[in-house]
Amino acid sequence: MTTVGRLMAYQRPFRASVASVGLVATAPASVSFLFATLVVSALWHDPPGAHLAVAACCAWRVTDLPRGPLLPLLGSAFLVQRPVEAAWTVAATWLVLGPLETVVGSRRLIALGALGHAVPTVLVDLCWLAGGLAGQGLGGLDVGTSAVVVTAAAALAVATRSLPVAAVLATGLAVDVAAAPDLATAEHLVAVAIGVGFAMAFSRHRQGVGAPPPQEPATSLQRWDRGSGRERPDGLARPAAVARPRRGSGDPRTREGVHRGRPGPHGCRAAGPGRRGPVR
Repeated sequence: MTTVGRLMAYQRPFRASVASVGLVATAPASVSFLFATLVVSALWHDPPGAHLAVAACCAWRVTDLPRGPLLPLLGSAFLVQRPVEAAWTVAATWLVLGPLETVVGSRRLIALGALGHAVPTVLVDLCWLAGGLAGQGLGGLDVGTSAVVVTAAAALAVATRSLPVAAVLATGLAVDVAAAPDLATAEHLVAVAIGVGFAMAFSRHRQGVGAPPPQEPATSLQRWDRGSGRERPDGLARPAAVARPRRGSGDPRTREGVHRGRPGPHGCRAAGPGRRGPVR
């Protein structure tokens, strides 16, 4: 296996599914997220009417938190302001979101993306507002797909046990913290914690599927063993079935008229061990 193959080994299930049924069928949530991001971001830059609509649903500022409307909080995950951010989102969809959706499923990916975007944003915004720093770097928009992608990358690294994904994520966070720590940096650190926690919970759930509860009675364990056809959980081998001789086959003493003490066809009892037959 080449070096590139080792680095991209975590994508094997995703690539195999794409080759079999296509990208949209494999990762519908990831493709929908990318499509919505590109459309919302394009409308933000083009017509004035569309810009106002996007601003109403997706333009989130920290100062909006005390006012109450939370729709822009969720919609801000679909708005990018620079072309490089759009290109980065396209790459992240193929490298991170799609492979993770193949592992955890579409519904779990949607839930993880919503939590990974909303929770870090609210927590960090509350900390900054409580510290009286609302005028320091919080006047602009707090939008972008980075929190969703970072959360998904952390979950993917744990769920697939991919060292390359973990190394790239750790390197990016280290550079972010060392070069220009800001509001987004704090959000990304919280997003990593959410992604790791989600992946660990998912791994425990997946390992427990198919096994009976530990306090289930022994009769239930036996039923589970017979129904599934698998080895018993207690490690004991199944008792071997005892073959019963069929009537009229096997030992000649089991045939009709030859059983000990049963009359034969001529009215004579069959001769058994230690008994002599009639002398003619």
